[in-house]
Amino acid sequence: MDDLMFFVDIIRQHGYIALFLITAVGLFIFPVPNEVLLMSVGLLATTKYLDPIPTFFILFSSILCHGTILYVIGSVVSKRKGLSTKKKSSIWHTRAEKGKELLDKYGLKAVSFSYFFPFIRHAVPFSIGISKVPFHLFVLVGFSSAFVWMSIYFFIGFYYGRTINDWESFVIQIIYTLIVVASIIVIFQLWKRRRQKQKRYEH
Repeated sequence: MDDLMFFVDIIRQHGYIALFLITAVGLFIFPVPNEVLLMSVGLLATTKYLDPIPTFFILFSSILCHGTILYVIGSVVSKRKGLSTKKKSSIWHTRAEKGKELLDKYGLKAVSFSYFFPFIRHAVPFSIGISKVPFHLFVLVGFSSAFVWMSIYFFIGFYYGRTINDWESFVIQIIYTLIVVASIIVIFQLWKRRRQKQKRYEH
């Protein structure tokens, strides 16, 4: 969490410009889950350093920037006839393969839930670009999902910021929240797989 505190201090000192740059870049390389970053920004929106409304929209614009960059990278890669075979072990190749797998299985539905899963939120926009899906469709489906995802964690952080006075307690609450959310996702996935197996047996 020391890295998180470092970035929070920068935002406190430099305001909205730092907020946009740190979140846009942090979504790619931040050393903690993106959800922690969103909740931390929500907490900062309760302080004297940032106002809630502009903070919310600047945060969303940084997510738009993140998704657009991934889409553009995918589009550039597709024009070069895919990733080089020499780079099959690269992170971009891994993301492309995972994203392609999801798109083949779910189509644009994969975009609608992509932001709710850590790795998929990077893989799907990249693969959408490679697949040459029109940008306006990606914006319509992907950024609607991103808006809901961001809003949930921003307002969780905002709520904690209004009710918790010290940073240590906030971090503990973040950990508990992520554990609960992760547990819900795992339970849902297990339930979904069980339903699918039952349907196969019925047929």
